Amino acid sequence: MNFKVGAEKMASAIAESVSPRASDKAAVETLKKLILDGVAAKGAATPGTVLRFDCSEGEGVKVSVDGSEVGAAPGLCRAFCDVYLDDKGVSPAFRNSCVENCCG
Repeated sequence: MNFKVGAEKMASAIAESVSPRASDKAAVETLKKLILDGVAAKGAATPGTVLRFDCSEGEGVKVSVDGSEVGAAPGLCRAFCDVYLDDKGVSPAFRNSCVENCCG
């Protein structure tokens, strides 16, 4: 992170991006709570904060903040990845980079 962001704002922004791509809205709320809890433990996402999201079909999206695992939101792996990789992804440049460097 390069600037201070409140936990609620961070968690809501990510959940709002995942929600339209997910059928399980309870899992989206779980993801939001995990992010909120992990960032809130620090008070805010300050410069240097590392948010890590690990996706696996078996566990869903595991959330870690600064190396400490907070928990997992089941069933959201595809929806979470689609935030970055589908045709309406939040960063077309990131998507193109993935395609060029990982699929080529």
